[in-house]
Amino acid sequence: MAQLIRRWTLNDLSVIQNVLWNTWVKSYSSFIPEEDLKSYFTDHYDLKALTDLFNNPLVNGFVAEVDGEVVGFMRTTRDWEENRYYVSSVYVLPQFQGRRLGLELMKRAAEDAQFYKLDRVWLGVMVQNTQALTWYQRLGFKTARTEPFTMGASIVDHYIGYVPIETILKSAGAASPESAVHTS
Repeated sequence: MAQLIRRWTLNDLSVIQNVLWNTWVKSYSSFIPEEDLKSYFTDHYDLKALTDLFNNPLVNGFVAEVDGEVVGFMRTTRDWEENRYYVSSVYVLPQFQGRRLGLELMKRAAEDAQFYKLDRVWLGVMVQNTQALTWYQRLGFKTARTEPFTMGASIVDHYIGYVPIETILKSAGAASPESAVHTS
Protein backbone atom coordinates (compact mmCIF):
# COMPACT_ATOMS: atom_id res chain seq x y z
CA MET A 1 0.00 0.00 0.00
CA ALA A 2 1.70 3.21 -1.20
CA GLN A 3 1.34 6.18 1.16
CA LEU A 4 2.34 9.74 0.29
CA ILE A 5 2.22 13.17 1.94
CA ARG A 6 2.22 16.02 -0.59
CA ARG A 7 1.22 19.65 -0.99
CA TRP A 8 -2.38 20.23 -1.95
CA THR A 9 -3.44 21.33 -5.42
CA LEU A 10 -6.56 23.10 -6.64
CA ASN A 11 -7.72 19.75 -8.01
CA ASP A 12 -7.78 18.35 -4.46
CA LEU A 13 -10.31 20.80 -3.02
CA SER A 14 -13.50 18.81 -3.59
CA VAL A 15 -11.85 15.66 -2.25
CA ILE A 16 -10.63 17.63 0.79
CA GLN A 17 -14.24 18.65 1.40
CA ASN A 18 -15.16 14.96 1.51
CA VAL A 19 -12.35 14.18 3.96
CA LEU A 20 -13.36 17.09 6.20
CA TRP A 21 -17.07 16.28 6.21
CA ASN A 22 -16.71 12.55 6.83
CA THR A 23 -14.16 13.09 9.57
CA TRP A 24 -16.27 15.80 11.22
CA VAL A 25 -19.35 13.60 11.31
CA LYS A 26 -17.36 10.80 12.96
CA SER A 27 -15.49 13.09 15.38
CA TYR A 28 -18.00 15.77 16.32
CA SER A 29 -21.54 14.48 15.84
CA SER A 30 -21.75 13.12 19.39
CA PHE A 31 -21.53 16.66 20.81
CA ILE A 32 -22.37 19.04 17.92
CA PRO A 33 -25.70 18.72 16.06
CA GLU A 34 -25.41 17.95 12.35
CA GLU A 35 -27.18 21.19 11.38
CA ASP A 36 -24.42 23.15 13.17
CA LEU A 37 -21.75 21.09 11.43
CA LYS A 38 -23.41 21.78 8.07
CA SER A 39 -23.70 25.50 8.79
CA TYR A 40 -20.02 25.85 9.74
CA PHE A 41 -18.94 23.66 6.84
CA THR A 42 -20.92 25.75 4.34
CA ASP A 43 -19.54 29.00 5.75
CA HIS A 44 -15.89 27.93 5.96
CA TYR A 45 -15.28 25.07 3.55
CA ASP A 46 -17.31 25.60 0.40
CA LEU A 47 -15.18 25.58 -2.76
CA LYS A 48 -14.80 29.38 -2.79
CA ALA A 49 -13.58 29.44 0.83
CA LEU A 50 -11.14 26.59 0.17
CA THR A 51 -9.91 28.33 -2.99
CA ASP A 52 -9.33 31.52 -0.99
CA LEU A 53 -7.34 29.52 1.57
CA PHE A 54 -5.38 27.85 -1.22
CA ASN A 55 -4.47 31.26 -2.66
CA ASN A 56 -3.49 32.76 0.71
CA PRO A 57 0.33 32.97 0.79
CA LEU A 58 0.40 32.42 4.58
CA VAL A 59 -1.53 29.13 4.34
CA ASN A 60 -0.12 25.76 3.35
CA GLY A 61 -2.09 22.61 2.76
CA PHE A 62 -0.99 19.01 2.61
CA VAL A 63 -2.83 15.84 1.71
CA ALA A 64 -2.21 12.25 2.70
CA GLU A 65 -2.70 9.72 -0.09
CA VAL A 66 -3.05 5.97 0.04
CA ASP A 67 -2.70 4.26 -3.33
CA GLY A 68 -3.36 7.59 -5.09
CA GLU A 69 -6.54 8.38 -3.10
CA VAL A 70 -6.63 11.46 -0.86
CA VAL A 71 -7.56 10.22 2.63
CA GLY A 72 -6.20 13.00 4.86
CA PHE A 73 -5.71 16.75 4.98
CA MET A 74 -3.72 19.27 7.01
CA ARG A 75 -3.79 23.06 6.82
CA THR A 76 -1.05 25.17 8.39
CA THR A 77 -0.48 28.88 8.89
CA ARG A 78 2.64 30.82 9.74
CA ASP A 79 1.77 33.72 12.05
CA TRP A 80 4.55 36.27 11.68
CA GLU A 81 3.22 38.61 14.38
CA GLU A 82 3.11 35.90 17.06
CA ASN A 83 6.12 34.07 15.60
CA ARG A 84 4.15 30.82 15.67
CA TYR A 85 3.42 27.99 13.31
CA TYR A 86 -0.18 26.74 13.56
CA VAL A 87 -1.77 23.51 12.44
CA SER A 88 -5.27 24.80 11.76
CA SER A 89 -6.71 21.47 10.62
CA VAL A 90 -5.58 17.87 10.50
CA TYR A 91 -8.04 15.17 9.49
CA VAL A 92 -7.69 11.57 8.33
CA LEU A 93 -10.70 9.56 7.19
CA PRO A 94 -11.75 7.19 9.99
CA GLN A 95 -11.06 4.03 7.97
CA PHE A 96 -7.45 5.19 7.39
CA GLN A 97 -6.64 6.20 10.96
CA GLY A 98 -4.01 4.14 12.73
CA ARG A 99 -1.70 4.05 9.70
CA ARG A 100 0.59 6.89 10.87
CA LEU A 101 -0.83 9.32 8.29
CA GLY A 102 -1.78 11.92 10.93
CA LEU A 103 1.68 11.57 12.45
CA GLU A 104 3.33 12.04 9.06
CA LEU A 105 1.22 15.14 8.43
CA MET A 106 2.31 16.49 11.83
CA LYS A 107 5.91 15.62 10.97
CA ARG A 108 5.59 17.76 7.85
CA ALA A 109 4.31 20.64 10.01
CA ALA A 110 7.18 20.15 12.47
CA GLU A 111 9.72 20.25 9.65
CA ASP A 112 8.18 23.46 8.29
CA ALA A 113 8.17 25.06 11.76
CA GLN A 114 11.78 23.97 12.26
CA PHE A 115 12.68 25.72 8.98
CA TYR A 116 11.47 28.96 10.60
CA LYS A 117 13.67 28.24 13.65
CA LEU A 118 10.63 27.53 15.84
CA ASP A 119 10.56 24.82 18.50
CA ARG A 120 6.84 23.99 18.60
CA VAL A 121 3.71 23.57 16.52
CA TRP A 122 0.57 25.28 17.85
CA LEU A 123 -2.92 23.85 17.45
CA GLY A 124 -6.40 23.76 18.88
CA VAL A 125 -8.51 20.74 19.77
CA MET A 126 -12.06 20.53 21.05
CA VAL A 127 -12.15 19.29 24.64
CA GLN A 128 -14.91 16.79 23.81
CA ASN A 129 -12.95 15.36 20.87
CA THR A 130 -11.33 12.91 23.26
CA GLN A 131 -9.81 10.66 20.58
CA ALA A 132 -7.91 13.56 18.99
CA LEU A 133 -7.03 15.07 22.38
CA THR A 134 -5.55 11.77 23.58
CA TRP A 135 -3.58 11.44 20.35
CA TYR A 136 -2.15 14.96 20.66
CA GLN A 137 -1.32 14.35 24.32
CA ARG A 138 0.68 11.25 23.33
CA LEU A 139 2.64 13.57 21.03
CA GLY A 140 3.36 15.86 23.99
CA PHE A 141 0.53 18.42 23.62
CA LYS A 142 0.66 21.13 26.29
CA THR A 143 -2.46 23.23 26.89
CA ALA A 144 -1.79 26.97 27.07
CA ARG A 145 -5.39 28.14 27.42
CA THR A 146 -9.03 27.21 26.86
CA GLU A 147 -11.25 29.25 24.53
CA PRO A 148 -14.80 28.86 23.26
CA PHE A 149 -15.19 27.61 19.70
CA THR A 150 -18.41 28.29 17.82
CA MET A 151 -19.68 25.91 15.19
CA GLY A 152 -23.10 26.98 13.99
CA ALA A 153 -25.17 27.59 17.13
CA SER A 154 -22.99 25.26 19.21
CA ILE A 155 -20.25 26.57 21.46
CA VAL A 156 -17.68 24.10 22.80
CA ASP A 157 -14.50 24.43 24.81
CA HIS A 158 -11.36 24.38 22.71
CA TYR A 159 -7.87 23.81 24.08
CA ILE A 160 -5.18 25.95 22.46
CA GLY A 161 -1.67 24.67 22.97
CA TYR A 162 1.43 23.32 21.36
CA VAL A 163 3.43 20.20 20.66
CA PRO A 164 7.23 20.44 20.82
CA ILE A 165 8.78 19.74 17.44
CA GLU A 166 11.28 17.31 18.91
CA THR A 167 8.53 15.02 20.24
CA ILE A 168 6.76 14.96 16.87
CA LEU A 169 9.97 14.13 15.02
CA LYS A 170 10.93 11.51 17.61
CA SER A 171 7.50 9.85 17.32
CA ALA A 172 7.61 9.95 13.52
CA GLY A 173 11.12 8.51 13.47
CA ALA A 174 9.96 5.32 15.15
CA ALA A 175 8.34 3.99 11.96
CA SER A 176 9.21 0.58 10.67
CA PRO A 177 10.45 0.47 7.03
CA GLU A 178 7.26 -1.23 5.80
CA SER A 179 5.10 1.58 7.23
CA ALA A 180 7.17 4.38 5.75
CA VAL A 181 5.35 7.31 4.20
CA HIS A 182 7.01 9.21 1.39
CA THR A 183 6.72 12.98 1.19
CA SER A 184 6.94 15.38 -1.70
